[in-house]
Amino acid sequence: MSHEHNDVTAHNRETWDSKAKDYDAKPWQKKIASQVASALNSHSSWLGANWTSATNKGCRLLDYACGTGSVTRALSNHITHATGLDISSQMLEQYATLLSSSHPSLSLTTAVADLCSNDTNSAISGPEFYDFDVAGVALGFHHFNNPSLCISNLATRLKKNGVLFIVDWLPKDVKPEEHIGSQHAHPSSDSKETDTEEWKKMQKTIKTNGFTEEDMRTFFEGAGFEEFGFVVLEESFVLQMNGKEVKKTGFIAKGRKA
Repeated sequence: MSHEHNDVTAHNRETWDSKAKDYDAKPWQKKIASQVASALNSHSSWLGANWTSATNKGCRLLDYACGTGSVTRALSNHITHATGLDISSQMLEQYATLLSSSHPSLSLTTAVADLCSNDTNSAISGPEFYDFDVAGVALGFHHFNNPSLCISNLATRLKKNGVLFIVDWLPKDVKPEEHIGSQHAHPSSDSKETDTEEWKKMQKTIKTNGFTEEDMRTFFEGAGFEEFGFVVLEESFVLQMNGKEVKKTGFIAKGRKA
């Protein structure tokens, strides 16, 4: 693992640990979580995973970069087990606490893990961390410094014909000071002086301003997925970043493990 990756991971972990307890507290965050849930449920047939049904009594979800569990909650009616993986132990604590309270019948497993790394993690080496029916990442992909490696690692965790989905957003041409990715942000000297401390921390965790359909197709097909699909969501995500309102157009990308 490179020193750069170590530094990025350490900063991300520190940032998300500090945000875990109030991560979903702001109205705009709740609104986005609701939008993600609605999008996943309305596209559940299109996703084509082996959801629970009259003839299928079990469906196992891998929720990566799970945060406090918005994906698991959204799909709780379609699954019987969820495994939440995250680099932040504090996020995982919130994930387990909130979901065990709101969804007591759902079987849960959690582990600290970094799937953007080639390093073998003994904490997720057991059989219970493989052969998932479906895996997903919601609004975490733009924080990853190696998204292609992450998708390849997620593929190894799925069973044959398992489905992977990614919810994230498209790139958008905006004023330089409004870009929300550190590699794309070139604020003026004036705006630098007014940047909030929260924004300075968050900015370092963001690796890109979004992904195109072709970006996602390349990631999925490069990891051996078939049946690639891509839908653009109608309702924009509205974020509050550094005192500004930022609109992002969301998408869902999917693929099936060959």
